[in-house]
Amino acid sequence: MKRQDIKVSIIVPIYNVEKYIDRCVKSLVCQTYRNIEIILVDDGSRDLSGKKADEWCDKDERIMVIHKKNGGLSAARNTGIEKSTGSHLVFVDSDDWIHEKMIERLTEELTQADIVCCGMIRANETEQTDIEWFSKKLVVSGVSATKMLVENSLFTSHIPKNIFPKSLFDNVKFPEGKVYEDIRTAHKLFLQVDKVCILPEHYYYYFERSNSITNIVKLSNQLEWFDALDERSKELSEILTLDDKERVRSQKAVVMSLAITQNHFSS
Repeated sequence: MKRQDIKVSIIVPIYNVEKYIDRCVKSLVCQTYRNIEIILVDDGSRDLSGKKADEWCDKDERIMVIHKKNGGLSAARNTGIEKSTGSHLVFVDSDDWIHEKMIERLTEELTQADIVCCGMIRANETEQTDIEWFSKKLVVSGVSATKMLVENSLFTSHIPKNIFPKSLFDNVKFPEGKVYEDIRTAHKLFLQVDKVCILPEHYYYYFERSNSITNIVKLSNQLEWFDALDERSKELSEILTLDDKERVRSQKAVVMSLAITQNHFSS
């Protein structure tokens, strides 16, 4: 398949982001790679997000809008996957945005690998900072990439920043009713492929909101984080070395310590 024949479905779950959705969608319609479809999944928004999504749909024939009852991020992503018609998938959170060349660069490397990843930029209302990442291009095995996920140093479980073959989701669904869904899912995708290409460029803008799930310090969030790490380590037990398993135990100990501390100050 020629690169220009690769159709990329960009799936964007939307929930109460009227302040940010225009910035997100504008970055998608302005991609230099044109063979895309943009699937906006309105997950029962109670603000003007759904209306704004419809307005974008009227402007660009590549945009599809789905309005559904609120079911959470995973359910919205799963709905987008079901409705997608592209051979490859990219996921973008609705308060984030991407560089205009991101899809072009990711698709260029699909001749070398099954999954292609790029770096991320941490952004807030006042500044943008590159998140520490690799300094040169790497091509690694799917198993090696999975072990790097567990190491959780430079290579993390964030589902956005990657391009995936849609076929990987034939037997993988995002876990509905759970948070930290990326930790629970990424390894299941990387283990299915032979090669993963890691690009040194930073193309994905990760916007940090004070009320995002990862920035709210709650006991329930810490316990969900612990559960996600525990679930992943059990599923990967056969390929993890003793050092890997010790690293996971250390990660879980830190999370549990945070949970205990939070519970102490909340009671």
